[in-house]
Amino acid sequence: MSYTHIMQVGYSINHEKLGCIIVGGVDSSFSSGHTNIPNLTEKHIMVRTTNEELEFKVKNMDLSTSISGMINIGVTVYDSDNFSKIRTGDHVFALLD
Repeated sequence: MSYTHIMQVGYSINHEKLGCIIVGGVDSSFSSGHTNIPNLTEKHIMVRTTNEELEFKVKNMDLSTSISGMINIGVTVYDSDNFSKIRTGDHVFALLD
């Protein structure tokens, strides 16, 4: 299985109405001038924690830019018991076909 690094987790939240959301700064190889970030909607991501690799299916994703020109990403994933294992600093990878 191949994958590409997307971001480091800034924070994750399980919102009652919005769902399970992972937010972070996109890998530095991406910028507002180089936006080859794959569309992750309805695809799978892997979150690498210190102890394991967790797979999630993406429900929705949003991109925004910061004042410095870097890209931030928000990923909403389908509910999973493993969501509570995500911590700040974990790494998110897009699973490629």
